[in-house]
Amino acid sequence: MNSKNGDLGAGADSEQVKEHLRAAKDAAASAARARARQARDWASSRMDDLQTSVEAQPYKASAWALGAGFLAGILVMSLIRNSRR
Repeated sequence: MNSKNGDLGAGADSEQVKEHLRAAKDAAASAARARARQARDWASSRMDDLQTSVEAQPYKASAWALGAGFLAGILVMSLIRNSRR
């Protein structure tokens, strides 16, 4: 009998499958780490840009924050009022 019909050599085939899965796992983990590093660098860059912008124009940034807070307050209050009905 031969290993193609599963009678002999099944242990060797399962070891090959395990090794292939380990390699795939390692490759996926490496790709995920690289993508996470890229996302972290992008977010850090955006935060630096935002900080620079706020420091350059503090009144404009304050006005935007006040407007966003006002709109969020209106949204929350309308949700609360509608949930009581």
